[in-house]
Amino acid sequence: MSKSRVVVFGVAALLLAACGPVHPGSAAVVDGDRISMQQVDDYAESYCLISLLNAAQSGTTAIDNSMIRRQAVSDLVVASVADSIAAEENYKVAIPEMPAEDLAQITELFGSDAEAVLALIERNQRISAIATEVAKDAGVKVEDETALPQAGFELLTQAAAKADVSIDPRFGLDDDVQPVAETGSLSVSSLLLDGVSAEELPKPLQCTA
Repeated sequence: MSKSRVVVFGVAALLLAACGPVHPGSAAVVDGDRISMQQVDDYAESYCLISLLNAAQSGTTAIDNSMIRRQAVSDLVVASVADSIAAEENYKVAIPEMPAEDLAQITELFGSDAEAVLALIERNQRISAIATEVAKDAGVKVEDETALPQAGFELLTQAAAKADVSIDPRFGLDDDVQPVAETGSLSVSSLLLDGVSAEELPKPLQCTA
């Protein structure tokens, strides 16, 4: 390995070790419920695959991984709050069955990663269903009912900001799930990684086609 690459991995190691976590081994803790780093890794990996597929339409082959991981931990925090509300309010959350043709297309597009992608889609459908119920209970009035999930998600985000949340500071998010730095320290600037292939990077730093 060249000297420059040794330096790169030295910098990466320092960034990954900086600002120790509030709860060791946890990405976040929401009202006592732990969100593990593995959960964030799994979510971010699937989110990366979907994001890259969308980005490829504009010729993009790499995405800022700090954004991917921030989105992952943010969504998981909101999902935890949503699940708590659903349990408290006894919501009967029904997730529609995916049409066979959509299932076949996802399987074809993502191959061996299709199961993880489908799990992410199902999780998001559950949050959307809960958000719809939250909006209805709050008396939100919309001209088009398809706008209810977004209105409900905004209410869930507000609820997350009021919850007892602790997020590993390396994500660059405060406990209201708002960015407090340009990038979180769980990623490394692309300038530092110039000349290093994606396959050689630590897995948490990868989000490339």
